[in-house]
Amino acid sequence: MTTPGSHPVPAEPTPQSGTTDQTLTTEPTPEWLQLDPRTVAASTVVATGALAATAVPAGSGLLLGGVGLAWVLLWTIGGTILGAAATAVIETVRLAVTRYRVDPHRIERRVRFLSSSTTSLSTGRVRNVEISADLVQRRMGIATVRLASGETDGARLTLGALDREVAEDLRRHLLAERAATDTIELVRLDPGWVRYAPASVMTPLFGILGIGIVFQVADWFGAVPEMLEWIWGQIGELPIPVIAMGVLLLALVVGTVASVAVFVENWWNLRLDRHEDGSLELRRGLLVGRHTSFDGRRVRGVTLHEPPGFRLLGAARLDVVASGVGTGKDDDGKKKQSPALVPPSPRDVSAGAAETILGEPVPTVLRAHPPAARRRRLVRAVAVIVVVTVAALVPAVIWTWLWWVPVAALALSAVVAIWAAHDNARGLGHEVTVGVVALRKGSLMRRTDILGREGILGWNIRRSPLQRRAGLATLVGTTAGGSGAFRLPDVGLGQAPELWRTAGPVWDHLAEPPG
Repeated sequence: MTTPGSHPVPAEPTPQSGTTDQTLTTEPTPEWLQLDPRTVAASTVVATGALAATAVPAGSGLLLGGVGLAWVLLWTIGGTILGAAATAVIETVRLAVTRYRVDPHRIERRVRFLSSSTTSLSTGRVRNVEISADLVQRRMGIATVRLASGETDGARLTLGALDREVAEDLRRHLLAERAATDTIELVRLDPGWVRYAPASVMTPLFGILGIGIVFQVADWFGAVPEMLEWIWGQIGELPIPVIAMGVLLLALVVGTVASVAVFVENWWNLRLDRHEDGSLELRRGLLVGRHTSFDGRRVRGVTLHEPPGFRLLGAARLDVVASGVGTGKDDDGKKKQSPALVPPSPRDVSAGAAETILGEPVPTVLRAHPPAARRRRLVRAVAVIVVVTVAALVPAVIWTWLWWVPVAALALSAVVAIWAAHDNARGLGHEVTVGVVALRKGSLMRRTDILGREGILGWNIRRSPLQRRAGLATLVGTTAGGSGAFRLPDVGLGQAPELWRTAGPVWDHLAEPPG
């Protein structure tokens, strides 16, 4: 009899003595197994820590608002205890109503509460396996298992949580011989790569978000007017441009700290391995450890991300293009598995990993698009400059002493928009080799999608009236991986056939007759 916490994979039936080749044997139906009971304690501890961390600023705000100490202790400590107890009850109920079982063909999860629901996933369709464990789960020896099927938005199934050894056995069972083949190490974390984290375009956004959170917390306790009055008392005598620069500098400092913290949490202890059959094994994480497996048969390519900060430092970030992974949520509303493979690192590291995964060198020199593509970007830049300047004229008309606002807006928008237009045009390009197709676009969000030719399903051609006049077209390649659609804007009509023929000569019907 199988007990909770034992190996979930049923043994193969043994033929009885005296049977013939014509005798049919039936596999025994595996029993429904329970999730690991330690998940109740783990979830309760995590919830208690989160509530306690929230209680500190909340209690401080209540004290500043004039609430008595006894009431503050009642709301904070009592709320923490009540929230922890509620979490324990919810997790106990979830443990009692949830069961799972695994046979050689399917893995199923059943939840019986007010109604009954069963989620089933074919073991032969499982392409990505992720085992994650936060700090508390690691100390208790349990982990959460997330499975994804081979479709682009394929079915997801989560088991939280299992004994760590059971989780690893389940991974090996689902991946069969792929989990035991010889591997080569592609990438191991260099702690010095943390210097690239602040170069991300997310850094100023993190800073603005951090400042916004401070104001939001102050608003909860009605302390925003007092806080603004205190801040203005400290900096009110400074010139407005100096104040603006100070706010920007503060946002960058806060964003830098947040970017470094996110990098360390996501990528600490990184190790990326590749199996002989092309499958990938990724281990990473500090507080939450993650062990993700990608089926090599579902890997369609890779993406190199190179925003301006990365390019300035000679760095890049690498994502995988594979079935069942990507950003956003799948058809069931569940978050997809992350496509991230290599963090911001020297470009040679990311490009070297990509070369091993693809089986051929990453194209370094791409074919430029026609001059009309650059003109289109410059026209858009001029339109942006005009709109920003006209909008900045409004306060200057109402308050004449703000005459400098439209002047500053004109100068700043002109520098940024013209630079972005030229940078975008320089980056736009493509290349077709024997085994891959490389598509590059963007400036602030520059990315190079390198797709295996065998995984390209087809191409779509889109042409706006302005593109028709300029002799350009937008090509969208489709593949069963990532977003499923990879867009390359403003391709010359003479360049387009080379791209769409990578999906076979049948796509020649996309060509338009001359004239």
